[in-house]
Amino acid sequence: MTMKAEEILVVIPWLPSASQGRELAYAVEGWRRHFKQPHRIIVVGEGVTGKVPEGVEAIESHRVSPVEGQYRQHLDYVSCLKKVRQRYPETDGFIMVADDCYAVNDFDMADVLFLKQIADTFCGTKDGPNPWQRDKWKTAEVLKAGGYPTHNCTTHLPQWFDWDKLIDLWNKYNMARVSYTVEDLYYNIYFKGRVFFQLDDTDNLKFGLYQDDIDADRIRRVMKRKIWLTNSPIGWTKALDGVLHEYYGI
Repeated sequence: MTMKAEEILVVIPWLPSASQGRELAYAVEGWRRHFKQPHRIIVVGEGVTGKVPEGVEAIESHRVSPVEGQYRQHLDYVSCLKKVRQRYPETDGFIMVADDCYAVNDFDMADVLFLKQIADTFCGTKDGPNPWQRDKWKTAEVLKAGGYPTHNCTTHLPQWFDWDKLIDLWNKYNMARVSYTVEDLYYNIYFKGRVFFQLDDTDNLKFGLYQDDIDADRIRRVMKRKIWLTNSPIGWTKALDGVLHEYYGI
């Protein structure tokens, strides 16, 4: 399908078998209601066909085979995004966002594009059971070896990626076979020397629900001063589901 010139591509990688509830429906409704620029939402992943909200395009992408020592989810991202690129070769770039990121106030590209971090640096864990932490460690080592900073750019917020820059990273670091946290590579390499905005409790951007003890009243209060709510698996609770259902009316 041909994109209109003014449309912005919004890509949500999604694995329905790992979904805990109606995260995707709420995320999509947030974009429709609050993103104030023309856009097209693409959901890509294994098993997405017939399961996305009406009006959203689904691109089927079977999971990659596991690679020993690598984080399968990060390898899947590369495979998924390659299929999006094949479908929309005329686009210069795209916004990537998780299915558990919900817009609750208006925003535009300016809010997406400026550089954000959750910490000045990160290190991860070389050994241990958590593959995401191992990928953080590998990514930090690559950045340090190349003389790049290690801003922690895993913000859980929408992020813009230029296709040419991203594909160069895929090729340089063999990212179809070796897993890294792509946002950390991308933003630290291409924006070396820049000052990143520090996310914290006082910003107007994100409230993260990463514990299971945040009640509905607190969620409603914080929604008045944040653009996005996000959650981890443990943060997906009946309270959050109820507030989002109430807010979006779906």
